[in-house]
Amino acid sequence: MNDVTRTLTRHFFRRFFDNDTVHTDGDMQTTVVRTICILSAPGLLIAFFVAALAGHRLPLWVGILYRYLFTLYSFVVMGAVAIFEWHMLFPDRLDFLVLTPLSIEPKKMLVAKVKALAMFLAIVLAGMNAFSTLLVPITFHGGYVRPLLAHAVAVTMAGVFAAMCVLLVGSVMLCVLDAQRFRSVSPVVQASMMLVLMLLFLQFVHYGGSIPVMLTGPGLVARWFPPLWFQGLYEELLQGADAPAFAGVMTRYALLGTAAVGTLVALLYPMAWARMRTIAMEGAIPKQKRKGKWMDAMLHRLVKRPGERAVFHFIGQTLRRESRYQVYLAMYCGAGLALAVSSVVVLRNAGGSVHAGVSSEGMDVVVPLLVFWGVTGLRNAFGFPVNLQAGWMFRVTGVRMSESASATRMWVRLYAVVVMGVAAVALLAAGCSLERLMVQCVCGATLGLLLSEGFFFYQPSVPFNRPRMPGRTNFPMLLTMYFGVFPLLMIYVVKLETQLVAHPLRLLWVVLLAVAARLMFVALRKLLGEAEEVAEGYDGEFVLLGLS
Repeated sequence: MNDVTRTLTRHFFRRFFDNDTVHTDGDMQTTVVRTICILSAPGLLIAFFVAALAGHRLPLWVGILYRYLFTLYSFVVMGAVAIFEWHMLFPDRLDFLVLTPLSIEPKKMLVAKVKALAMFLAIVLAGMNAFSTLLVPITFHGGYVRPLLAHAVAVTMAGVFAAMCVLLVGSVMLCVLDAQRFRSVSPVVQASMMLVLMLLFLQFVHYGGSIPVMLTGPGLVARWFPPLWFQGLYEELLQGADAPAFAGVMTRYALLGTAAVGTLVALLYPMAWARMRTIAMEGAIPKQKRKGKWMDAMLHRLVKRPGERAVFHFIGQTLRRESRYQVYLAMYCGAGLALAVSSVVVLRNAGGSVHAGVSSEGMDVVVPLLVFWGVTGLRNAFGFPVNLQAGWMFRVTGVRMSESASATRMWVRLYAVVVMGVAAVALLAAGCSLERLMVQCVCGATLGLLLSEGFFFYQPSVPFNRPRMPGRTNFPMLLTMYFGVFPLLMIYVVKLETQLVAHPLRLLWVVLLAVAARLMFVALRKLLGEAEEVAEGYDGEFVLLGLS
């Protein structure tokens, strides 16, 4: 590998971990290590649990289900990582515009990108499965090397297959769609893929007990579940001639499926690369859709101050322009939809087969659940810097921090209203009664108001223009919120809605709580704003360029 290819490979590899706060090698190494640690933690915990059973001989299907957890985890996480890096699966327009005038051969750019992509996927895959690969073979009696190889091959091929499927979808879309349609369709496709991956993992609690029937039944339902292909490969490598009958069939599916997807990626990726290069060189001319007068009038009523209106439009245009934020929102929407579907549609093991049923309690949590994940996704997207150097525009125009925060809250509230509207239409189509739907919408609106007013969106900066602080994120607090507070909150919401359906007049108390909370947050923001002005010697809240 010559110096040009080596330099390009390092550049493209850095871009997978790139953000506006990464400038030095040490920062990138910190980001890489933190990413690997976060992804490897769940596998390590499950591996310790399984390793604790080393002294017991597990029944055949119990052992298969335990091992399937690792195969499924590798499949789901690698697919999610590929979706998260969707905008970096191919070089973006900036890469082409900067590198092409340097007389670099397109072939070298392609080779460097493929190598960087392979390195990134290999590091994530190895780091994610390293602990389980070392610990799980301890549970087997009669050898260590063969179980280790079987586990390593199965989880690796499952992860590679999932990542290549995402890459194949992106390549096909680039080959058949123009630039404008590609940008428009990408968030929907990303959310749909995230929905499928999350459902595979979340619904394992329900369909896991039916896996023996799925793998041995006459219809062979398992052929539609790619993670089970690689579980068959696992058992074939692990037990050899003593493997169950399904192992050979699933192994053939795994090998043929991986070979087919790999071949298609090898054929279509260079074509998609050339297509992306053409789009970058020619430029995509966005179609300007003129808003109607009623839309302008509504926005002017809702967002009255000029500074608020500027930030409000800046948020919408940034989300529409930057694919990174679309990926963020698509993943959160996909996760929220997966949780909603898992709550409503329950798989039951009856008579040796899987049957789908509808849960009335699960239907009661759909609107609050989608509002929570939608608002949380916006919060994380707003905290990711897009272009810190452009922040001077808001400084010199005199936009106040309070105006920025107000516009942000307004944007979030409108977003929550849209989410509730779409969810309400879907619930009505699913047969939800008007009484339950009204209660859900009131609870969802209250939750959205509380999140937007106080818990998430009192920001001392313009959205997308706040520098990130690597290493300052409180990871235990995030885990506590998502895995501790969030489930308890949804359980409480279900119980509350059940009481409100039985006693509709109690909705007034919920409305009064929302109004009181909003007044409290408004007063608290005013006090904090005055305290900051006194402490800092208020001078327009934004420091200018400092050239005097």
